[in-house]
Amino acid sequence: MPFRPIPAPGFSRISGKKNPPNASDGYWVQLRTGWCDELAPWPATGPRWIHDGTAGDVIAVRKA
Repeated sequence: MPFRPIPAPGFSRISGKKNPPNASDGYWVQLRTGWCDELAPWPATGPRWIHDGTAGDVIAVRKA
């Protein structure tokens, strides 16, 4: 998976305070480390969207 500057081109930063709006196809994500998931979009539900200060925080998204 590629590491890119935050936010990566085409991505928008998120606050990390709540889940993003529900998108039927989910979101491509970028983590705090700069890693961009290019395998599959992530659904807009679940606790992974709330920042806890770890490297796994979702920091930027792009609609799938």
